[in-house]
Amino acid sequence: MVILNLTAKSNNKLLIHRDMKPITLLENSIDIILTPQFYTFIREELELNFSYQAKQIAGSLFDDYLDPNIEYQYHVYKCNNLWCFFAYNIDEIDTFLESIGIEKHRVSKIYFAQQLDTILEEPLLLNEKNILQTVDDVVTLIPKQLMDPNLEYKSLDTSMLSLKGGVTMGSSLNSFISLKETVVLSTLFCLLGGIFIVEGGRIKSSIAKEDAQLTQLLDDNPRYTSSISRQSILEKYEPIDTHERAKRNAIKKISKFLSNQSQLKLLHIEKNKITATISTKNQNINKQVKEHARSKKFKVSGSSLDVKVEKTL
Repeated sequence: MVILNLTAKSNNKLLIHRDMKPITLLENSIDIILTPQFYTFIREELELNFSYQAKQIAGSLFDDYLDPNIEYQYHVYKCNNLWCFFAYNIDEIDTFLESIGIEKHRVSKIYFAQQLDTILEEPLLLNEKNILQTVDDVVTLIPKQLMDPNLEYKSLDTSMLSLKGGVTMGSSLNSFISLKETVVLSTLFCLLGGIFIVEGGRIKSSIAKEDAQLTQLLDDNPRYTSSISRQSILEKYEPIDTHERAKRNAIKKISKFLSNQSQLKLLHIEKNKITATISTKNQNINKQVKEHARSKKFKVSGSSLDVKVEKTL
């Protein structure tokens, strides 16, 4: 029987499980690999192109699996033709790491045992109580007592592991921001600052032009120079303008629900309400459209693959 040496930190990687004993680190920083004791994993087939889109809906996918009173973080990546979702609580992980002698600033990246699914097709002895093994493509924690007593376990050489897509500790803890993220954010802020300066100059020029037009209009129509007259006109048309703006804004939001997988079937515009029926290709797209509509404060209903969204103006 080959037992995994849990204090081995080759290539600065360490497998983390709840029954491990406190350790002393010799390295300045390490990567950690979490067992399923620290995360919840699901796979979904979704018609999405980018991971940030998948991460936006991750919370709703885990509704039936997680404690609503605990705040979770999510990690998503594409695995073959599916999307792999992980939910974890960084505070829980941080507390456990400190209990075994690992300060959070020593952790460079967090990986998940699921990323070893092809490696763990043969059972790996985690401790005297549990093993890790891939079952139906999912890395699973299995009680050792359920296994054959004569079973030989494989060893895990962390120096041979090449893992991608890890989570930086800084991306999960509010108190840490990685250098790369800092540089990216600084660059974006500089670009936005430049845009605001240019846009400010354009708006200033536009206001000056409109002031000139207003002056010319008042010169041509002296009866409008009275503030009372202008206020009366404003009070008359301002509600109409507000209502029309709300209508246009609602239609614009509805357009965001549409794609090549979700087509507009019916649009009905009334005085105080806008209703749209959207036809979706499958149940996954149907669910995404409903989630998106609810996030934009639309009333959502519908059956089968049709989604009815409604906005009161």
